[in-house]
Amino acid sequence: MILDLDNTIKELIETFAPANSELAGATVSFDLPDAGWRAQLDALTVNCYLYDIRQNMAAATNEPILVQSADQKKRARVRPPARIDCAYCITAWSPALTGAVFEEHRLLSQLLQLFLRFPKIPDEVLQGALVEQMAPFPGIVASQEGVRNLPEFWSALDQKLKPSLNYVITLGMLPDAVPTDAEMVEKPTAITVGVDHR
Repeated sequence: MILDLDNTIKELIETFAPANSELAGATVSFDLPDAGWRAQLDALTVNCYLYDIRQNMAAATNEPILVQSADQKKRARVRPPARIDCAYCITAWSPALTGAVFEEHRLLSQLLQLFLRFPKIPDEVLQGALVEQMAPFPGIVASQEGVRNLPEFWSALDQKLKPSLNYVITLGMLPDAVPTDAEMVEKPTAITVGVDHR
């Protein structure tokens, strides 16, 4: 499912990047941005490095939900979705010999504007298992809960300190599969899997 989130973020960027912008022409990477990766860089690149995955207890609920089968003939109560925060350190990289910093800053600005435009990931760019999970998937850009010690972080990667966006996406993962032999629930307030019940 994490790979599906990577592909969803890539699709979001490539689908909604402003026409003829640096972002529209940039490569999107999810590799560890260490010195070896940097040495092979040959194009303007957005790096989305997933550095943290943790359960968001503040967004959790104990109330069971009602789900229905694809044919809408059976319904069942299941445990509520777990809310999982996936945090990305997003950086811009230019191989240009001159003006690289300005090119990177323009790229970061375009990324920030795009993420602010979509506080929740739109359905049309969802990939893989995310299509069937509990939407919507809210995102926080420039979150204050970013990498705790940036100089140490970049030093560990043998890189100089670099400006970055902290982008946190909250997934909703059903811990239980929808039973295929579910009994009909009386007076259901059912939701279809993939639609938020809140």
